[in-house]
Amino acid sequence: MTSVIEISPLTRVEGHGRITVFCAGKRVERVALSLYESPRLFEALLRGKGYPEVPEIVCRICSLCSTVHRVCSIMAIEEAMGVRVSEQVRLHRELILYGGHLQSHALHLYCLVLPDHVDATGLAGLAGKAPEELKRGLRLKAAGNLIQETVGGRTIHPVTLIPGSMGKPVPREGLLKLREALQAALPDARATYELFRDFYRSEESLGTPGYLRVRGDGGAPLIGDTLATGDGETVPVASYRDVLRERLSEDGNAKQTLVNGRPPTVGALARLNLGMPLSPRAGEAFTESRALVTGADIRANNLAQAVELLLAVERSLEIVATLLDAGFAREEPVRFAPRKGEGSAAVEAPRGVLVHSYAFDGRGICTAADVITPTAINQAALEADLLALARRMEGADVPELTGALERLVRAYDPCISCAVHLVRM
Repeated sequence: MTSVIEISPLTRVEGHGRITVFCAGKRVERVALSLYESPRLFEALLRGKGYPEVPEIVCRICSLCSTVHRVCSIMAIEEAMGVRVSEQVRLHRELILYGGHLQSHALHLYCLVLPDHVDATGLAGLAGKAPEELKRGLRLKAAGNLIQETVGGRTIHPVTLIPGSMGKPVPREGLLKLREALQAALPDARATYELFRDFYRSEESLGTPGYLRVRGDGGAPLIGDTLATGDGETVPVASYRDVLRERLSEDGNAKQTLVNGRPPTVGALARLNLGMPLSPRAGEAFTESRALVTGADIRANNLAQAVELLLAVERSLEIVATLLDAGFAREEPVRFAPRKGEGSAAVEAPRGVLVHSYAFDGRGICTAADVITPTAINQAALEADLLALARRMEGADVPELTGALERLVRAYDPCISCAVHLVRM
């Protein structure tokens, strides 16, 4: 007897999705993951636009991820135009990226994941069952928001980041305010790590993930010029198509991505497993929990994100200190003439590897655009993990199965709005 279990909509995730479990008797035959957020058509929208318009448009893919999309877009444009930026610009960009990681990880861990651990329904229930923990999470998110506002000009869709420069460097008063907020956030970040370390329960693995991350030589953990796989392979970002192969999904509006024929896993867990440089306190936390996250499946990702909160706060403090010591003066934007060319860039978004690639004509008009997002990269692995978990739970009642599958989806921290900017052609 054939039966279908549908989990719709997925709850406490960004965007809209559905899981469908197809069963023959008690045997699970197939699990389909559908990311059915309306297609956004951003790559088509970018064609015919001048290069200054591209970052303004593409960061609207998602409000939560707007900063990392803008930074990655600008870097790809600069690569195409042969532009090199100053240390001051690089530091400001790295700082705002950490602000994005801080606000995103805090929001995910405390507002979307914590309710599972305290048996709460949404924020209202969480406020009653874990009020102090919720306040801690909101304080951490506020620190990330402050970085966005101070460096980017506003909390979402930053306005000060432009190709070749930045519109306005942070003044000394703003840096001092950031330092104060970040110093106050350090104990909260450590408490978050301890909380999610205690929550973590080691379970039989769903399979060995194929990790993937961005890697570079400049000492900035989130920015690099190569893609590194768990097999030890490194590929220049410009050659990303040699390892990232997309395919159409039969069940939704997002594409799936394979790396050398295997479903890759990106995000905090992949970054820690592939040796991302860590700050002192984050390094200590990783050492403490190494056995829990090394070679683990995605269910360890929340613990990895908690480790990364420490990295985001510490590294932000280091950058603020550097900017204060250097006392940089306001710089004139780099002047460059548009030229025909192609450029690709990769950045570690909170959810993992993000790639932007563009082609321009001699007037600086975009003729082609390609954006590969972390959730699109993770989708094939997520669907495989859902099938493995569902088969392991064959015979479980529907509420138990539903809860376990939704928790697995939340561990990936999907950004569905980012994933569905592509459609079938």
